[in-house]
Amino acid sequence: MILHGASISPFVRKIMLALSYKGIAYDLQPLNPYLEKELAQKRHPMGKVPVLEHDGSNIMDSTVIAHYLDDIFPVPPLYPGSAAARAQVRWLEEYADTRLTSLIGGVLFYQKIMRGKMLNKDVDQQAIKQCLEHHLPQVLDYVEEQLPVEGYVAGHFSMAEISLWSVFRSGWMAGLRLTHYPKLQAYLANIEQEPWIANLISEEDHELSGFYCEPMIFDNHVG
Repeated sequence: MILHGASISPFVRKIMLALSYKGIAYDLQPLNPYLEKELAQKRHPMGKVPVLEHDGSNIMDSTVIAHYLDDIFPVPPLYPGSAAARAQVRWLEEYADTRLTSLIGGVLFYQKIMRGKMLNKDVDQQAIKQCLEHHLPQVLDYVEEQLPVEGYVAGHFSMAEISLWSVFRSGWMAGLRLTHYPKLQAYLANIEQEPWIANLISEEDHELSGFYCEPMIFDNHVG
């Protein structure tokens, strides 16, 4: 089993964690679609990552890959619990992959790390300010409302935890701190106690710490 991509992508990180959670051995083939556009286009018709290569098939899109993994290795499940619990897991995965990623990945991470540190280009400070003051607080309030008082969303570790943590990890790299969102902060800290999460953190810190940003002052909690 070969995973094409790089852990700096929250979508690739998501599948790396899903594979580790299931105890599935895989080879990570580094592929950065920003720097290797032609090669990425050969792997994926839209030039995106991750792509999972398995038994002669290329499985694309992180959510499709996650369901594929549950189909071929159903234990432990990434989507556990009742139908209602699984629906909530799928919804939070979707919300993390879309709305949350558009702000944390598309604005904070892209501006501060991709442009500012990796590409050495000018950073759009106004876009960052707009994100922090007008867009992100409402999203963080909503995420907190969806979380249980303690434990995990479906009562067991699931794709909800993997998806949300993967995006917030990118925000942490960009300097985002959630001290004014104690429920969310405690939820993410609990996830980081899982051994496969802790292992990935250690690996990323070793490889990427030079790109990490200083913590941002973020106290615009509007809940």
